[in-house]
Amino acid sequence: MMEDDPINFQQAMKSSNSQKWIEAMNEEYKSMQDNKVWELVPLPVGTKPIGCKWIFKTKRDSNGLFQDNHGTSCTFGSEVIFTEIPNQSSSVEGVLNLEPDPFMKRLPHRHNRGIPKPTYEPELPNKVKYLMSNYVSTHRLSESNKSFVNQLSTVSIPNSVQEALADPRWKAVMNEEMKSLQKNETWELVECPPGKKPVGCRWIYTAKYKADGSIERFKARLVAKGYTQTYGIDYTETFAPVTKINTIRVLLSLAANLDWPLQQFDVKNAFLHGELSKEVYMDLPPGCMVLEKQCQKVCKLKKSLYGLKQSPRAWFGRFTKLMRAFGYRQSNSDHTLFLKKQHGKITTLIVYVDDMVVTGNDPEERKALQNYLSKEFEMKDLGPLKYFLRIEVSRSSEGIFLSQRKYALDLLQETGMSGCQPVNTPIEEGLKLCVEPNQVSTNKGRYQRLVGRLMYLAHTRPDLAYALSVVSHYMHNPGEQHMNAVMHILRYLKNAPGKGILFTKNVDHQSIEVYTDADWAGAVDDRRSTSGYFTFVRGNLVTWKSKKQNVVAHSSAEAEFRDMTLGLCEALWVRLLLQDLSYLSRQPIRLFCDNKAACDITHNPVQHDHTKHVEVDRFFIKEKLDDKIVELPKIRSEDQLADILTKAVSSQVFSKFLDKLGMCDIYAPT
Repeated sequence: MMEDDPINFQQAMKSSNSQKWIEAMNEEYKSMQDNKVWELVPLPVGTKPIGCKWIFKTKRDSNGLFQDNHGTSCTFGSEVIFTEIPNQSSSVEGVLNLEPDPFMKRLPHRHNRGIPKPTYEPELPNKVKYLMSNYVSTHRLSESNKSFVNQLSTVSIPNSVQEALADPRWKAVMNEEMKSLQKNETWELVECPPGKKPVGCRWIYTAKYKADGSIERFKARLVAKGYTQTYGIDYTETFAPVTKINTIRVLLSLAANLDWPLQQFDVKNAFLHGELSKEVYMDLPPGCMVLEKQCQKVCKLKKSLYGLKQSPRAWFGRFTKLMRAFGYRQSNSDHTLFLKKQHGKITTLIVYVDDMVVTGNDPEERKALQNYLSKEFEMKDLGPLKYFLRIEVSRSSEGIFLSQRKYALDLLQETGMSGCQPVNTPIEEGLKLCVEPNQVSTNKGRYQRLVGRLMYLAHTRPDLAYALSVVSHYMHNPGEQHMNAVMHILRYLKNAPGKGILFTKNVDHQSIEVYTDADWAGAVDDRRSTSGYFTFVRGNLVTWKSKKQNVVAHSSAEAEFRDMTLGLCEALWVRLLLQDLSYLSRQPIRLFCDNKAACDITHNPVQHDHTKHVEVDRFFIKEKLDDKIVELPKIRSEDQLADILTKAVSSQVFSKFLDKLGMCDIYAPT
């Protein structure tokens, strides 16, 4: 029985005729080298290389008998990475030698080849009317911060193995990562057991920075494609807590008020320290060359690896155990926050996967903690906090400034909106979006991706909260008018891509303050109300939300009730966090609501027939009032900051409220 020709490189290596296919490929490869078909050069900036793949064909004579194996390399659209199989003398037996072929390139999907990459707006000509330099500048920054942001702007991170191979710096760190994995005995090469399906893997690239903004090192990480794992076979429990961005902002507000230093650390190959309870098999890493007889083998993982479903849980369990052994306890408000109090001082550590931020007023304990962790893991001291979760942190005598300037600039560049005309608000005044019966449809996938990218900006941009809340309601069925609203947000970003939050020292603001507001029946589609709240700690904005309510409110008072409950719940969480940190003020939470009816009903059970269906919310707030945990000061509607979280206001009102929220732009040219 004749064996079918392999359709790709992997099948060729696993077939019974693998040795013949290797010989055929080597013959084809040598022929192209002798003919000087190419020369190896660095990839020019802005150039997109085409890719290649192997085509396998068995030649037979007129009687159908075997005549020859033939392997041909040709250009083709493919996601597969193809590597030359070296001769036996080119690799040491049993060792994974990462020397990827430098001419390997990643190609687009076949159905996309020949089609220009889609953009949200057409590329603008070189003569741009609205230059980006008119809206962002670094002239106000110190020399160290200026160097840091300039490095962020110039470093290009490769998106594939092929791009990395064009730069010897990335190739070197890939080799370093492979040596580290081998040293840690992360896997062993074995034959794949029958019935076992190995998971795939890929490379991820990042750049690490020093405190002065210069590049500390390039980093390449091999990650497993955990989405190919099977529940119950490859893994069971997977949950691991993730740092709340609100917790980070509360810590930074305290650090600004109490002059706490902020130190950042990184654990090298953190996930490799976790132990696996299930057998997991993985394909050989892309670009990894092995002996011919090992081509059909797979990696049996002995340690956890980035990308596996169970890796975060395994790593966090190991880290938590070590922190508890050193006298730290987890906060009840956020399990990724570890605390240690001694001699009237406190040290805190918050961890996001393998990135850590340590702060507090006990310098000796901070040093002891660093030494302790360095004995268990290979630690990197990154110096004062500068860049965390793609958030840029700048500190001066005025306070701590958070922004996502580079993220915003990259988004504008990727969407072709760098030269667009800016606007002053993220959503047009009075705009009410809805699903029209005969609306013109737009690209659903593009709309969802763009809104998702914008939503990450909301970590430091409360000014985007309401606009993003509105456009996110139409992810399932976006129309042209919804895409126009998204493009309007991008035009607003162009106006101030470096805008962010400033945390300052405020000795006069010791209590937690919450501003809540609701837009009654504002949604055109279903007449639901929109809730919004801002929470302040020591005068600094730390949490916010703009969200459509789950049910239709019968009155504005009912809508405000639900919003007050939402804001109070958030304030109580912040209160619990401050209590863990031993910096809880004795003053009650100040809950600002401009709806007189809602405030009156909270204090006294009037208009019972109209509000009995929201009694639970009323009693919840009333209980906190009676316990002196919260108070309801009066506030005028024109001073209600949360107004910009529930409706599209004028540019004058919007600008006035942003100043009160502590938003500014240290990158503004003027």
